[in-house]
Amino acid sequence: MKFLHSYSLAFALAGSVLFSACSSESSHKAVEPTPEEPEHQVIAVDYSKGRAMNKRLGKGINLGNSWDSQGNSLDCSWGNCIEDNDFAVIKKTGFNSVRLPVRWQQNSDYSTHTVDPERLEGVKEDIKLALAQDLAVVVNFHHYVELNNAGNKFSSDPAAYNAEKEHFLQLWAQVAAELDAIAPDSMLVFEILNEPTIANAQMVDELLNDAYKVIRATAPGKTIMFESYHAAKFADLSILHLPQDGNIIYSGHYYEPFGYSHQGHSYACKGDAAYANNAMYDLQTYVKQATALYPDVNGGHIPMNMGEFGISGGGDFANSKECDADGVLPSARMKAQWAEKSIEIAESLDMSWHYWGFTKVGGFEAYDRNEATWYEGFPAAFGL
Repeated sequence: MKFLHSYSLAFALAGSVLFSACSSESSHKAVEPTPEEPEHQVIAVDYSKGRAMNKRLGKGINLGNSWDSQGNSLDCSWGNCIEDNDFAVIKKTGFNSVRLPVRWQQNSDYSTHTVDPERLEGVKEDIKLALAQDLAVVVNFHHYVELNNAGNKFSSDPAAYNAEKEHFLQLWAQVAAELDAIAPDSMLVFEILNEPTIANAQMVDELLNDAYKVIRATAPGKTIMFESYHAAKFADLSILHLPQDGNIIYSGHYYEPFGYSHQGHSYACKGDAAYANNAMYDLQTYVKQATALYPDVNGGHIPMNMGEFGISGGGDFANSKECDADGVLPSARMKAQWAEKSIEIAESLDMSWHYWGFTKVGGFEAYDRNEATWYEGFPAAFGL
């Protein structure tokens, strides 16, 4: 079934577009709305394989600020080592999957385009630990700041971007081959690039599709996950021209409104006074756009995943040092309430999800590593 339409980003949301991320090195600033995108050729696809994997992912959680950290101590560089028992805790709580953010370019060899062997073996070990607990795994390229920065300087130094892109693609070829061999297709998803921030929509579209081809050639049976630009904004699906592949998932990050979710992270600390949750309207809008642009031959749309979402506050590791003297962060109770409502809406729309994050992620964490217990309101907020 083929039919042509022209869709603009205004179809999705009339509000301003905001960056989203949640590591200790992130900042979030409003950007101008994107002009209307070129026409899409809308072709219905049988997404049965992607839909089955998305159902398998189900309820998930991020193990962030670990393998995505920057330094020479592998997953411990930001003081948040993944512990072997974490996977048992996560499984016992009732989760179906974990998302492993990885900074693969850290200490990689640019002359041979190969990843750090210790990093590779460490990630493999964690994947095996997850699989032993019957937890599906999403692995991505996280915090690839060198690639994003080079892309945003393309006009003045195209050679630097092309070189970094080549490194990215060759690293993916190695990572896909190595990880494809240790996990069945039903248990491992390859997420191409976390939160692209290259400001040029066409460059992001081409970058993701080029990486998709590398991954698919190496791992023909694995589900591949796409994000869009403006740091994985759901509403920017229309800038992508996704392949006619029924074994893909579209993932977005949801922290709206940032004035509530990112207090202490470049946003004023107003506590629960800033509470708002518009997930019902927002997520339904994203699904309508997905149905219009990427319909399923069986009805519905491309499988969708809410890959990151959460609120900074309510815990010992909250970023209170960034607040003014009279500032206050969101309470644990309202933090959990926001998460519960967002999850309820996402699940009603058949979205899988991965909460940001498990522990020690700049105030967004749900689990207290020091006390080996969940923070107030969790894991009940996850429906577990």
